[in-house]
Amino acid sequence: MNFIATEQGLEDQLLAKVVGDERPDLEAEATKLQAEFQAYKIQLMDLENDLLNRLANAPEDILSDVPLIEAIEATNLTSTQINSAIVAGNITEK
Repeated sequence: MNFIATEQGLEDQLLAKVVGDERPDLEAEATKLQAEFQAYKIQLMDLENDLLNRLANAPEDILSDVPLIEAIEATNLTSTQINSAIVAGNITEK
């Protein structure tokens, strides 16, 4: 355990340790969801950067730019996945 933390951080570490001992299945799922959330966060940031780049270089008729529309759809899908992961993570945490 890392004791150089805030009180809340220490509580979280102790809770994770107890849950890991009593319900390793829940702890494993929570860890998996956190890793997925981080991956989604990175992917969403990349998609947003790509989207902003495409918007900055888009022609006057944005609707004719098919790759831009596809990037918007991909960003929307990833955002939906992130929200689902957050909801599942909150349920697992409770």
